[in-house]
Amino acid sequence: MNLSSRWCVTAAIALGALSCSDPVPPPAQGAFNVSLTSVSPPNGKQCPTGAATSFDVPSVYATGKLTEVLTTNTYLHSSIDGEGDAKVSCSVKGSSSFTFSGRIAAQGRVLELSDGVLSNNMTGTARVMVTDSAKLSSALTSPAADCTIKVVNNTKGVQVKSGSLWAEFTCASVEHQPADGCGAKGVFVFENCTE
Repeated sequence: MNLSSRWCVTAAIALGALSCSDPVPPPAQGAFNVSLTSVSPPNGKQCPTGAATSFDVPSVYATGKLTEVLTTNTYLHSSIDGEGDAKVSCSVKGSSSFTFSGRIAAQGRVLELSDGVLSNNMTGTARVMVTDSAKLSSALTSPAADCTIKVVNNTKGVQVKSGSLWAEFTCASVEHQPADGCGAKGVFVFENCTE
C-alpha cells in the first residue's frame, strides 16, 4: 500500500468516526423581563432609575407588541446564544429538586442568576444581578442568594426539567454600593441548558 492509499484509508476512518459522533446540542437560549421599583430605601439607598422602569431581552417592549412580552403565560420570543450580540449560558440540574444558574445578555441588558436552588415544591432562592446600559450606570445585585424564585405553573404544566426553567423572581433589594438600591421582579426562561 503506498502513502496516498494509506492516507485515503485513514481519512475514510476519521470521517466515519465524525459521522457517528453525537449530534451537536442546540445552543442555549432564553428571555427575561425585569421591573425595577423604588422601595423603602435599604440602609439609605435610593433606586437610581426613579419610580419604575422595565426592560426585556429580546426587546419586545420596543416593538409595541405588549401582548407578546414575556409573562408567566406568554413566551413567544427568545435570544439564542451566538445570534447577533446575544450571549446565553445556563445550567439546570435535577429531577424533583433542582440547582440552576444562568446568564442572558443582549442589547446592553443582562440578567444573571447564580446559586439557584429549587425545592420539590417548585420554589427556591437565587442571587440575581440585572443591568441595562441605557438606564443604569452600573449593575444591581442582590446582597445574597435571597431572591425568591417560583417556577411557572400554567396551562402547559410545571415549567422546569433538567435543562430548562421558566420562572418568576422577586428581590426585596438589588443594590450597587454605596447608594443605589431598588426592588426587582420579573420572569425568565432558560432553555437548552447544561443538565
